[in-house]
Amino acid sequence: MLLKKIYLFLLYGDKFVCLSECVLSACEGQKRALDPLELEATDTVHMERPSPCGSWLVGCLFTIAVFQPPVQVLGDAGKVYIAPLRDTANLPCPLFLWPNMVLSEMRWYRPGHLPRTQAVHVFRDGQDRDEDLMPEYKGRTALVRDAHKESYILQISNVRLEDRGLYQCQVWVGNSSREDNVTLQVAVLGSDPYIHVKGYDAGWIELLCQSVGWFPKPWTEWRDTTGRALLSLSEVHSLDENGLFRTAVSSRIRDNALGNVSCTIHNEALGQEKTTAMIIGAPERGSLSSPAVALSVVLPVLGLLILLGIWLICKQKKSKEKLLYEQAMEVENLLEDHAKEKGRLHKALNLLPSKCRGRQLTPTPVSSSPELKRAAANAGWRRARLHFVAVTLDPDTAHPKLILSEDRRCVRLGDRKRPVPDNPERFDFVVSVLGSEYFTTGCHYWEVYVGEKTKWILGVCSESVSRKGKVTASPANGHWLVRQSRGNEYEALTSPQTSFRLKESPKCVGIFLDYEAGIISFYNVTDKSHIFTFTHSFSSPLRPFFEPCLHDEGKNTAPLIICTELQKSEESIVPKQEGKDRANGDVSLKMNPSLLSPQGSELFLLNDTWPSNLGPALKGLKVPSL
Repeated sequence: MLLKKIYLFLLYGDKFVCLSECVLSACEGQKRALDPLELEATDTVHMERPSPCGSWLVGCLFTIAVFQPPVQVLGDAGKVYIAPLRDTANLPCPLFLWPNMVLSEMRWYRPGHLPRTQAVHVFRDGQDRDEDLMPEYKGRTALVRDAHKESYILQISNVRLEDRGLYQCQVWVGNSSREDNVTLQVAVLGSDPYIHVKGYDAGWIELLCQSVGWFPKPWTEWRDTTGRALLSLSEVHSLDENGLFRTAVSSRIRDNALGNVSCTIHNEALGQEKTTAMIIGAPERGSLSSPAVALSVVLPVLGLLILLGIWLICKQKKSKEKLLYEQAMEVENLLEDHAKEKGRLHKALNLLPSKCRGRQLTPTPVSSSPELKRAAANAGWRRARLHFVAVTLDPDTAHPKLILSEDRRCVRLGDRKRPVPDNPERFDFVVSVLGSEYFTTGCHYWEVYVGEKTKWILGVCSESVSRKGKVTASPANGHWLVRQSRGNEYEALTSPQTSFRLKESPKCVGIFLDYEAGIISFYNVTDKSHIFTFTHSFSSPLRPFFEPCLHDEGKNTAPLIICTELQKSEESIVPKQEGKDRANGDVSLKMNPSLLSPQGSELFLLNDTWPSNLGPALKGLKVPSL
């Protein structure tokens, strides 16, 4: 018995008293009551022999082994474990566990992370628990029993950089607990190094080695062609947006060194490295130096760029000169045609009085004046086209049923209203749309392709016209419009309306506005004839007006199309005219001032010089001028 006490004293030191008492009590058959901690710890041990002395001895040894001070724990306390990024980390609990011991509870914490009540993993009553877990660890942890080392291992899957740091393992046996710490280090192996020449100076080649995506911070080593380490000139480490290190290390080597120069980047945590080599070759005899090579390449390229710029400037200048020449020729042709038409018109005017003085017969009927009227109208149309403008549609004024094209030059009537804002500028009853342009001065001309439509309304209106409810279109209400009602029947929306017919239905309609003269004229671009002219004194901004009208049982579904240029209307829409009697230029009439109205815009009869039936033919015609 004495030998046993000496052995236990040497083994457990100050725990000898408790152990000896347990052994003596068990062997002598004394049934002395133990404290609750000892009873509970003893109950968790499975006895292999029925001997009372052996069972009490094992119970006492277990109590001392498990609940001794931390300095005597045989575990991995404070050990650092490394896990690659996005891999699985294995953290063994550093507490030593007695074989066949049943745990009441095991918890893993992150010391220093709040709140302290939330855990990384909870194991209680033989099962993993989800309550009181940190949100960032839910579904990523598992507890595995290591039977070989008699311990538990915490597994963390899909390791992140935020997972690195201190972890605490807490074990509960009965009502008593022990805890110890381990450290997790996350490591990332970055990209392959990349070497490039940073510069050249006085026989030295400066090299730069770069790599990204490392953790923790790596260290770099340069080696020359003989394998010796090179001195680093500069070393820069920075963190990217993911918290990984970017490294850039420079060194230099003589330009006469031949062979491989290598750059190696080490990750000490993983014990791995990556190496890249660069070959330094000998220059050929008679070859140029690097600056000379650079100049030999840059100078020819720079010369080519200069020549290309000069060529582009000359080409642009020639294009402008060609355009100006074409415009000058066009004006010259117009002036020439204008002179010819002027002569024909004067000749026609000189023949009229002789016919009247001949036999004193019935005055010349109205049917003899269309040639004069056509010449004057044609000259006015030619003059109008010199003021062509590009007109677009304003979607903010379009009725909800109207559908506009993306380039805002085409409008047609849809089947139902579109969900558009009901702003004050928008028509809500009249199915119309206005142009985006405002006219307050000058002359303006635009053309609209109507094609085979059976109904349409075109013209000009005042900016202040009413957009809401039913509106009566008339000049008094700020509307100067012409419409096709059906077939070859047309109406000028005067008050009352003026109806008329045309010899040829227009496929393209031209609208001319002379703001200062107070004239709005409509032309049939198809046969170059005059349709109708409004006269008014304007005082407010004017805008183009468009209305495609109803579908007319499917006959009027085609859109109204605004022509983008005069060439399109002449070549694609207007048929070619033959014959020398067509006017190609503007006409300027030099009339006796006594033959002009006070406004100077209409011809009228004076002193019975003109036949009485010639007045209606000339009434309403504006004297054109270039």
